[in-house]
Amino acid sequence: MTITVYYWPMLARGASLVRMLEHTGTQYEYVSDKAKMAEFCSSFGSTAYDMFAPPVVVDGDFMISQSTACCLYLGKKLGLTPAGYNEFKAAQYCADIVDVFEGNLGKNNEHGPTLKRFLEGDRFKAIMGNLERGIKGPYYFGAEMSCVDFFLCAHLDWRSAGVFDPLKAKYGVDALAPYPKISAVYQSYLATPARQSPSAKVPKMMGPMKDEILNSYND
Repeated sequence: MTITVYYWPMLARGASLVRMLEHTGTQYEYVSDKAKMAEFCSSFGSTAYDMFAPPVVVDGDFMISQSTACCLYLGKKLGLTPAGYNEFKAAQYCADIVDVFEGNLGKNNEHGPTLKRFLEGDRFKAIMGNLERGIKGPYYFGAEMSCVDFFLCAHLDWRSAGVFDPLKAKYGVDALAPYPKISAVYQSYLATPARQSPSAKVPKMMGPMKDEILNSYND
Protein backbone atom coordinates (compact mmCIF):
# COMPACT_ATOMS: atom_id res chain seq x y z
CA MET A 1 0.00 0.00 0.00
CA THR A 2 1.31 3.44 -0.91
CA ILE A 3 2.52 5.61 1.97
CA THR A 4 0.99 9.08 2.13
CA VAL A 5 2.73 12.10 3.64
CA TYR A 6 0.54 15.05 4.57
CA TYR A 7 2.36 18.36 4.87
CA TRP A 8 2.49 21.86 3.42
CA PRO A 9 3.90 22.43 -0.10
CA MET A 10 7.42 22.93 1.24
CA LEU A 11 10.05 20.67 2.80
CA ALA A 12 10.74 22.06 6.32
CA ARG A 13 9.45 19.58 8.94
CA GLY A 14 8.37 17.04 6.31
CA ALA A 15 11.74 16.97 4.58
CA SER A 16 13.27 13.91 6.23
CA LEU A 17 10.22 11.85 5.24
CA VAL A 18 10.39 12.85 1.58
CA ARG A 19 14.17 12.40 1.41
CA MET A 20 14.04 8.88 2.92
CA LEU A 21 11.23 7.82 0.60
CA GLU A 22 13.10 9.18 -2.41
CA HIS A 23 16.39 7.61 -1.28
CA THR A 24 14.86 4.16 -0.95
CA GLY A 25 12.76 4.41 -4.12
CA THR A 26 9.56 3.87 -2.15
CA GLN A 27 6.23 4.73 -3.73
CA TYR A 28 4.45 7.54 -1.88
CA GLU A 29 1.92 10.29 -2.23
CA TYR A 30 2.51 13.82 -0.98
CA VAL A 31 -0.64 15.74 -0.03
CA SER A 32 -0.67 19.46 0.82
CA ASP A 33 -4.42 20.06 0.64
CA LYS A 34 -5.47 21.67 3.94
CA ALA A 35 -8.93 20.12 3.70
CA LYS A 36 -7.32 16.67 3.51
CA MET A 37 -5.02 17.43 6.45
CA ALA A 38 -8.04 18.63 8.40
CA GLU A 39 -9.44 15.12 8.27
CA PHE A 40 -6.62 14.00 10.59
CA CYS A 41 -5.40 17.02 12.55
CA SER A 42 -7.16 18.56 15.53
CA SER A 43 -5.43 21.89 14.83
CA PHE A 44 -7.84 22.17 11.90
CA GLY A 45 -10.87 20.89 13.80
CA SER A 46 -10.71 17.09 13.51
CA THR A 47 -11.85 15.13 16.56
CA ALA A 48 -11.47 11.71 14.94
CA TYR A 49 -7.78 11.03 15.65
CA ASP A 50 -5.01 11.70 18.16
CA MET A 51 -2.87 13.96 15.97
CA PHE A 52 -2.59 17.72 16.25
CA ALA A 53 -0.78 19.00 13.16
CA PRO A 54 1.19 17.90 10.08
CA PRO A 55 3.42 16.26 9.13
CA VAL A 56 1.28 13.14 9.20
CA VAL A 57 2.25 9.77 7.75
CA VAL A 58 -0.53 7.37 6.76
CA ASP A 59 0.56 3.79 6.12
CA GLY A 60 -2.47 1.60 5.61
CA ASP A 61 -4.45 1.70 8.85
CA PHE A 62 -1.57 3.22 10.79
CA MET A 63 -1.24 6.98 11.23
CA ILE A 64 1.41 9.01 13.02
CA SER A 65 2.31 12.68 13.42
CA GLN A 66 5.16 14.81 14.83
CA SER A 67 8.28 15.16 12.70
CA THR A 68 10.51 13.07 14.97
CA ALA A 69 8.03 10.23 15.41
CA CYS A 70 7.24 10.15 11.69
CA CYS A 71 10.94 10.04 10.83
CA LEU A 72 11.69 7.19 13.23
CA TYR A 73 8.66 5.22 12.05
CA LEU A 74 9.51 5.57 8.37
CA GLY A 75 13.19 4.95 9.07
CA LYS A 76 12.38 1.59 10.62
CA LYS A 77 9.92 0.67 7.89
CA LEU A 78 12.36 1.61 5.12
CA GLY A 79 15.32 -0.22 6.61
CA LEU A 80 17.27 2.89 7.60
CA THR A 81 18.20 1.42 10.96
CA PRO A 82 21.71 -0.01 10.37
CA ALA A 83 23.86 -2.14 12.64
CA GLY A 84 24.51 -0.28 15.87
CA TYR A 85 21.26 1.68 15.65
CA ASN A 86 19.64 2.29 19.04
CA GLU A 87 16.02 3.43 18.98
CA PHE A 88 16.26 5.28 22.28
CA LYS A 89 19.38 7.22 21.33
CA ALA A 90 17.78 7.88 17.93
CA ALA A 91 14.83 9.52 19.72
CA GLN A 92 17.25 11.60 21.80
CA TYR A 93 19.26 12.68 18.77
CA CYS A 94 16.15 13.73 16.83
CA ALA A 95 14.93 15.75 19.82
CA ASP A 96 18.38 17.34 20.09
CA ILE A 97 18.28 18.29 16.40
CA VAL A 98 14.88 19.95 16.83
CA ASP A 99 16.19 21.77 19.89
CA VAL A 100 19.22 23.10 18.00
CA PHE A 101 17.62 24.15 14.72
CA GLU A 102 14.08 25.04 15.73
CA GLY A 103 14.12 25.80 19.45
CA ASN A 104 17.35 27.78 19.33
CA LEU A 105 18.47 28.87 15.85
CA GLY A 106 14.89 29.22 14.67
CA LYS A 107 14.13 31.62 17.51
CA ASN A 108 17.20 33.77 16.89
CA ASN A 109 17.24 34.22 13.11
CA GLU A 110 14.69 37.00 12.62
CA HIS A 111 17.04 39.87 13.51
CA GLY A 112 20.59 40.25 12.20
CA PRO A 113 22.43 41.35 15.37
CA THR A 114 20.50 38.81 17.46
CA LEU A 115 21.51 36.07 15.04
CA LYS A 116 25.15 37.13 15.21
CA ARG A 117 25.18 37.12 19.01
CA PHE A 118 23.62 33.68 19.01
CA LEU A 119 25.99 32.12 16.47
CA GLU A 120 29.02 33.58 18.24
CA GLY A 121 27.75 32.71 21.70
CA ASP A 122 28.47 29.84 24.04
CA ARG A 123 25.02 28.27 23.73
CA PHE A 124 25.35 27.62 20.00
CA LYS A 125 28.79 26.10 20.55
CA ALA A 126 27.46 23.87 23.33
CA ILE A 127 24.42 22.53 21.50
CA MET A 128 26.25 22.03 18.20
CA GLY A 129 29.10 20.31 20.03
CA ASN A 130 26.53 17.98 21.52
CA LEU A 131 25.28 17.02 18.05
CA GLU A 132 28.86 16.54 16.86
CA ARG A 133 29.70 14.17 19.72
CA GLY A 134 26.59 12.09 19.02
CA ILE A 135 27.85 11.11 15.56
CA LYS A 136 29.86 7.91 15.81
CA GLY A 137 31.33 8.46 12.35
CA PRO A 138 31.01 8.76 9.54
CA TYR A 139 27.28 8.67 10.33
CA TYR A 140 25.35 8.70 13.58
CA PHE A 141 25.50 4.96 14.13
CA GLY A 142 28.57 4.05 12.10
CA ALA A 143 29.16 3.10 8.49
CA GLU A 144 25.66 3.60 7.03
CA MET A 145 23.16 6.44 6.93
CA SER A 146 20.27 6.05 9.32
CA CYS A 147 16.96 7.85 9.62
CA VAL A 148 18.61 10.16 12.17
CA ASP A 149 21.17 11.25 9.58
CA PHE A 150 18.32 12.09 7.22
CA PHE A 151 16.61 14.04 9.99
CA LEU A 152 19.80 16.02 10.64
CA CYS A 153 20.34 16.70 6.95
CA ALA A 154 16.76 17.77 6.41
CA HIS A 155 17.28 20.45 9.06
CA LEU A 156 20.62 21.38 7.56
CA ASP A 157 18.94 21.83 4.16
CA TRP A 158 16.45 24.15 5.84
CA ARG A 159 18.95 26.20 7.84
CA SER A 160 21.72 26.18 5.25
CA ALA A 161 19.42 27.72 2.66
CA GLY A 162 17.95 30.12 5.18
CA VAL A 163 20.93 31.11 7.32
CA PHE A 164 24.29 29.44 6.83
CA ASP A 165 24.71 29.80 3.06
CA PRO A 166 23.72 33.50 2.91
CA LEU A 167 26.07 34.33 5.80
CA LYS A 168 28.95 32.48 4.17
CA ALA A 169 28.36 34.10 0.78
CA LYS A 170 28.07 37.67 2.09
CA TYR A 171 30.39 37.71 5.11
CA GLY A 172 32.53 34.58 4.89
CA VAL A 173 30.96 33.31 8.11
CA ASP A 174 31.08 29.48 8.13
CA ALA A 175 29.00 28.42 11.11
CA LEU A 176 29.45 24.71 10.36
CA ALA A 177 33.25 24.75 10.01
CA PRO A 178 33.94 23.84 13.67
CA TYR A 179 31.82 20.69 13.32
CA PRO A 180 33.52 18.37 10.81
CA LYS A 181 31.39 15.29 11.49
CA ILE A 182 28.15 17.21 10.99
CA SER A 183 29.57 18.75 7.83
CA ALA A 184 30.74 15.36 6.52
CA VAL A 185 27.32 13.78 7.05
CA TYR A 186 25.71 16.67 5.19
CA GLN A 187 28.14 16.57 2.26
CA SER A 188 27.62 12.82 1.88
CA TYR A 189 23.86 13.32 1.91
CA LEU A 190 24.08 16.06 -0.72
CA ALA A 191 25.86 13.61 -3.04
CA THR A 192 23.10 10.98 -2.90
CA PRO A 193 21.24 10.50 -6.21
CA ALA A 194 17.84 11.15 -4.65
CA ARG A 195 19.04 14.47 -3.23
CA GLN A 196 20.71 15.53 -6.46
CA SER A 197 17.90 14.41 -8.79
CA PRO A 198 14.68 14.20 -6.79
CA SER A 199 11.39 13.29 -8.40
CA ALA A 200 8.79 15.87 -9.33
CA LYS A 201 6.89 15.03 -6.13
CA VAL A 202 9.45 16.75 -3.92
CA PRO A 203 8.09 20.12 -2.75
CA LYS A 204 10.04 23.35 -2.82
CA MET A 205 13.12 23.99 -0.72
CA MET A 206 13.04 26.63 1.96
CA GLY A 207 14.28 30.07 0.93
CA PRO A 208 16.94 32.41 2.32
CA MET A 209 16.52 34.89 5.14
CA LYS A 210 15.14 38.32 4.35
CA ASP A 211 17.63 40.84 2.98
CA GLU A 212 17.07 43.20 5.90
CA ILE A 213 18.08 40.50 8.36
CA LEU A 214 21.18 39.55 6.39
CA ASN A 215 22.22 43.15 5.76
CA SER A 216 21.95 44.04 9.45
CA TYR A 217 24.01 41.07 10.67
CA ASN A 218 27.04 43.19 11.59
CA ASP A 219 25.12 46.20 12.91
